[in-house]
Amino acid sequence: MRSILTHFALLFLLLSSPMAVAWTLQGQVVAIVNADTIRVRDERKVQHTVRLAGIDAPEKFQKHAQRSEDALREFVFQKYVTVEVPRQGGSPRLGKVVAAGRDISLELLADGAAWYDPSRAQDLAEQDRQAYAAAQADARQRRAGLWRDSKPIPPWEYRAGRRK
Repeated sequence: MRSILTHFALLFLLLSSPMAVAWTLQGQVVAIVNADTIRVRDERKVQHTVRLAGIDAPEKFQKHAQRSEDALREFVFQKYVTVEVPRQGGSPRLGKVVAAGRDISLELLADGAAWYDPSRAQDLAEQDRQAYAAAQADARQRRAGLWRDSKPIPPWEYRAGRRK
């Protein structure tokens, strides 16, 4: 009986938390693929390519791309991270990356190194989505990073223009 109550209590805590994390991946960042994608090697030496949830960073040939990639490198390269995958059955292809207790997407947004992208934040907790939007608004107001430009082009518009 006690075991059943313990399981129910644990389940209740997981489901009532702001973001019920389906599972986590932990490992060392061994590569920066681009300004919003990293490669993480887990304890079994398996490498996983992970996009940072909630953001979209400048594309390779877009203005500010190198600066954004450098910011990501500074935050995570060769460091140990936890990737929180919020969806059951989800892959670590898209996850919330945390290094030394810091949400890396939030750091990049505050630095003006990425855009908040709600389509890549759907599985995140409401408090994360609000924090991301607020960090972007603050960076924009301070004219930090890519917000120094009067009309920076979001990566999704840049990609759409290149497809035409």
